[in-house]
Amino acid sequence: MKLYDRYAAKSVVSIALLAVLLCTLMLVSVDLFSHLDSYLTNKVDAFTIARLTVLGVPEAVLFVLGPSLLFAATFYLSQMQANNEFICLLGSGLSYRRLVTPLLVVGLLLSFAQFGFSEQVYIPAYRLKNSAEDQMFGMHGTYDSNNITLTDEQGKYVVHAKQYNDKLKRLAQVMLVLTDDTGALQQRIDASWAFWEEDSGRWRLENVRIEQVNGMSMQVNSIGEETYYVPRFTLAPSYFRNLSNDIKTMDIKTASQYLKRIAIVDPHRYPALATDFSKRILDCLNPLVMLFIACTISYKYKKNILLLSIITSLGIAVIYYVVQMLTLIMAKQGVIGPIWGMAIPMIVIVCIALAERIAIR
Repeated sequence: MKLYDRYAAKSVVSIALLAVLLCTLMLVSVDLFSHLDSYLTNKVDAFTIARLTVLGVPEAVLFVLGPSLLFAATFYLSQMQANNEFICLLGSGLSYRRLVTPLLVVGLLLSFAQFGFSEQVYIPAYRLKNSAEDQMFGMHGTYDSNNITLTDEQGKYVVHAKQYNDKLKRLAQVMLVLTDDTGALQQRIDASWAFWEEDSGRWRLENVRIEQVNGMSMQVNSIGEETYYVPRFTLAPSYFRNLSNDIKTMDIKTASQYLKRIAIVDPHRYPALATDFSKRILDCLNPLVMLFIACTISYKYKKNILLLSIITSLGIAVIYYVVQMLTLIMAKQGVIGPIWGMAIPMIVIVCIALAERIAIR
């Protein structure tokens, strides 16, 4: 049995590696030719072009790994069925579940490998490539954002800003609402600008109008100030930034801590960021899911076994990615939980694959 396990794993992995190599070369070539005009216009030297192309290889590998494993497993299992090798193995007392176990083990191991490859190779290469392209083409990523509403962890104030400029560390058209320990309105502060002071770790409000409520007489007193400080208003500028892209590339520990804090200070922005983070973590299960699809579908076709098996498996894979796209949109809108955005497609594809196998029987 160990001999068969080695044979099955070696067959699938060798075919998958060949498919990954060919598909990666194709994707890298397409990316190279799509940017060739920009390279020539900006007179980029050959070494820089080669460096950018190499930095794009990890992204291409992650993109094609799952479909390549699906093709490799489908090809292996359909050939086993076409050559009647399954009849011999099943006749010796082995179950089909035992025969596909080594493929599922390969999928599990490759899922761990993909996670490590993504964190240690892809993300650093992605950062370097983006940085090099920004410098080369004169583009600069921005963390500027508009219409931000945040609260502190204790719920003692709410701040709304019309715009945040990350380069200047500046908020525009700021409204700060302060409450007391009972949650009653204490002050409303409107400021034209707020500038972050790194040394003191607080915001300097300028052109300020303060409206304070007298709890006993319920009167509102209004005063104006050129410059004003609110001691409790110490939210760091990072919470005002637009981090929709960085959550996918920042360190996992930092990203996890940031999400915990953003869930409190900005609940409206949390679903989209948490969904991107969940996708980053659970995407590593794609090899296992693709191999499970290949092992679950039926290969009891009488003619054109390989062709029909590939069409069936690719059809199920397309359904998987389409359902994933829809559930991710729903998760980012807060309709479903962030983790369910990745879990529902896996559950759906398992049910479809099992139903297809039962129907063929």
